[in-house]
Amino acid sequence: MEIAEKKELRTLKLKELYEWNDKHGGREANIRFTDLRTNEDEKQEHLAYEYLADKGLINYKILGNNYYMAKITSYGIDYVENEI
Repeated sequence: MEIAEKKELRTLKLKELYEWNDKHGGREANIRFTDLRTNEDEKQEHLAYEYLADKGLINYKILGNNYYMAKITSYGIDYVENEI
């Protein structure tokens, strides 16, 4: 995956969480991966969420086997609103 594609994926995931937050009253989004070890698309998506969490734009944690929780932070909301 090219650098520009990775950046687009991170931006897309952040905007999706922004919209989820708005539509679901601030609740976290549950994310399920089928196989992070062999599925390259899922690996890249997982890495995008981890990057956003490292930057403080989202909270991202494991709930169980291949289940994760993601929630945009107030900093992430401000970031998206300033980008629009």
